[in-house]
Amino acid sequence: AQGAGHQRAPLPLDHPTPTSGLAGGTAPLAMRPLAVVTGASTGIGFHAAGQLANQGFDIILGCRNMARGKEVLRSMKDWYNLEARTEFCELDLASFASVKAFADGIASRHTSLDLLVCNAGLNAASAPQEPERQLSEDGVDVLYQTNFLSHLLLALLLLPLLRAARGRMVSVTSVVHRAAEREHLGLARMVRKPYRSLYGLSKLAQIATSNELHRRFGTTYGVDFHTVNPGGVHTDIWRGYPWWQRLALGTVLMDSETAAETVVRACTCEEGRSTKPKYWNGYQLAGRSCVFEYWSPFPARKRLVESLPSADARDPALASEVWEESMATLKASGINVSYDGTELQVV
Repeated sequence: AQGAGHQRAPLPLDHPTPTSGLAGGTAPLAMRPLAVVTGASTGIGFHAAGQLANQGFDIILGCRNMARGKEVLRSMKDWYNLEARTEFCELDLASFASVKAFADGIASRHTSLDLLVCNAGLNAASAPQEPERQLSEDGVDVLYQTNFLSHLLLALLLLPLLRAARGRMVSVTSVVHRAAEREHLGLARMVRKPYRSLYGLSKLAQIATSNELHRRFGTTYGVDFHTVNPGGVHTDIWRGYPWWQRLALGTVLMDSETAAETVVRACTCEEGRSTKPKYWNGYQLAGRSCVFEYWSPFPARKRLVESLPSADARDPALASEVWEESMATLKASGINVSYDGTELQVV
């Protein structure tokens, strides 16, 4: 079985066990917790991976651009003064086949996984909008598949390893989920003319499915599922915008290193252990108004600022609908998911 033989210590909550080469400690390699971080070549993912490594994690970086792999690893080790065990593996979230190969590679080398950080994503400006490019090779909207559906598939494939470690899944979401229209769920497999972005829908689906994953697997598998809305952050996700807009955004939005502090806290906090899914925010005051979920003068940094996501995101009926639609989309691509209440199978 994939989860057999787990010998690693539990997820290091707030005060991780020092490990050799990371914090000056001498714990054996088998004791180091393991984290997978998607979209780690830049932005929040880059800094979250580096900060987690500084807290004692071995890191697997999942990124699409393998040509940048060595450069990213070198930059991360220089920035964070790391000597961590860090792997850079190819992961194209616009391809279910790539997701499966990535997960299979991890399962072939590891028997457990402490943390899955689903960070990679596109926004409307960086997603392909031309009719002939909107859908992936799997027939799914590229943005929706990248932001949500491939991360769901990755979570299902890695769930046995997360179960072995009683681990945690943290998804980086957005306040824009509040503007999503649940009626657009059926658009994920359709070409839209004119183009209509499914960014908000992808983020709504993330939060709703975290609740559904908790309902289905939280107690049985002992895995926690949480989401973090970092708010407005100056990252590479804005690369499709004009230079002057990117410059303006850089003057008012927090930087990705600061935003990553909140994500890392969500990954390691005691408050996230054995509990229902939480929705944490990157800015202080977010709990007072959803306006502050996008921006306030004060970044949350390592504070846990919790608020309630939208009513749709908390609706069990929508969570079930998103789940069924997702399973149908995966099945249409030749991927079958079955769960008998005890064992999960993804073939």
